[in-house]
Amino acid sequence: MKFKKGKLKSTVPMLVISGLLFSGNIVVQNNKPEKGNLVSSKQNILLGTKSVQDTTVSNNSKDIDNKIYGLSYDPRKILSFNGENVQNFIPAEGFQNSNKYIVVKREKKSISDSTADISVIDSMNDRTYPGAIQLANRNLVENKPDIISCERKPITISIDLPGMCEDGRKVIESPDYSTVKAGINSLLDTWNTKYASRYTIPTKVSYSDTMVYSKSQLSTMLGCDFKALNKALNIDFDAIYKGQKKVMLLAYKQIFYTVSVDAPKRPSDLFGNSVTTEDLALKGMNNNNPPAYVSNVQYGRTIYVKFETTSKSVNVKAAFKALIENQDIHTNTEYQDILNQSSFTATVLGGGAQQHNKIITKDFNKIRKIITNNAVYSPKNPAYPISYTTTFLKNNAVATVNSKTDYIETTATEYTDSKLVLDHRGAYVAQFDVQWDEVSYDKNGKEIITHKAWDGNYKDRTAHFNTEIYLKGNARNVSVRVRECTGLAWEWWRNIIDEKNMPLVKKRTIYVWGTTLYPAHSMVVE
Repeated sequence: MKFKKGKLKSTVPMLVISGLLFSGNIVVQNNKPEKGNLVSSKQNILLGTKSVQDTTVSNNSKDIDNKIYGLSYDPRKILSFNGENVQNFIPAEGFQNSNKYIVVKREKKSISDSTADISVIDSMNDRTYPGAIQLANRNLVENKPDIISCERKPITISIDLPGMCEDGRKVIESPDYSTVKAGINSLLDTWNTKYASRYTIPTKVSYSDTMVYSKSQLSTMLGCDFKALNKALNIDFDAIYKGQKKVMLLAYKQIFYTVSVDAPKRPSDLFGNSVTTEDLALKGMNNNNPPAYVSNVQYGRTIYVKFETTSKSVNVKAAFKALIENQDIHTNTEYQDILNQSSFTATVLGGGAQQHNKIITKDFNKIRKIITNNAVYSPKNPAYPISYTTTFLKNNAVATVNSKTDYIETTATEYTDSKLVLDHRGAYVAQFDVQWDEVSYDKNGKEIITHKAWDGNYKDRTAHFNTEIYLKGNARNVSVRVRECTGLAWEWWRNIIDEKNMPLVKKRTIYVWGTTLYPAHSMVVE
């Protein structure tokens, strides 16, 4: 086809229009479309474009649903935490410290736990807000979740503050950390202005306590990665392992309110229209990293209290719990001795305190005031995200963290050196026999028993005889035998005392007196 130079300009528009509207909707006269039909043609173009877009959106949503429904994973293993696997350790050791012998014993323990509540300890709020889409993997267990940032469809959040009803719901058009946070603040403002004067928030309180042995043990029991928290509490795990310190941790939670997200009917309901399965794959979604969303977040404050003591008493935990329960322990000298060797460290998350506010004191009443004060939500006492629940997008099943770990339970026991006093005042010749065992441990923790005997055994003693025998704290099976010479041919020696397996005490005095035919004795323990 040949075109004359002058007619080229008028021909091109016609070709373009003819190419776009091949369906014949435009009537052409003298190479020009009729004016009325030109408007109709533009509408058809827009409708055709919208139809293509709708088809693309529909295909994207179907592809996302099919992809997520088709993911193959074991939810029990995806969010599993396997801590320490203890194999080699020294089961026991002993050493002399001043006038005490200290025995440190270690025993392998195992603990497992399943929880749907992941505790929030570190500043990860921009990854754990209601509606956040996360990858369910080890990073989620360790409180440093990977999130999928992409275009989002609207979500509906709700808050469980009393009396709000419909005012307690809000649609977030384009959910991300800042918009969801703004939405929650809007709900709180509504509560503060319209409902706070008429309702009281019933604060939900829970607490748990445990003796501390290892980081993995605490991570399993607390449902969080303990590394971040330990920066504030500064627990000396090495001293615990060596038996130099005993530590108990108290986790005290006060829940002011919970913000929840309406569950999506299908996975694609959370993703924007432009998001494709290829986009999600590039964000890391696969069988090993399935998507989950934060379905609810609990807000309030958490107080972690470290009880630390150098006491070796077996009643350390009982003394600490008596203190927590505010029991009267003034008459319990053992508890008082334990607490005199103790200090307390509190870290407060949320409420009127700054994040990771730290208090160190030897006066537990200061800690008690922190727990009881600021226990109710108000604008001056704001809440802090303390735990959250994640839900798998595939089936809206709650994602449960399954944790297990081995740890070494260490117990340290002090045995104070003892003094044994022998006092003979009788009118006869007496002989004493004092024997005991001394316990020690080799480098592998194996117990070694060494038999000991007093070098004055079976020597004749006449009144008044008095001597002191010092027994180390590792002495066991102490036995004392005292006999007197009767002068009788058929019973030349007669036992006055024959005591075995006597426990160590600070001081024990054995008195013997009387005559050959009528000997007497007594024992005084201090």
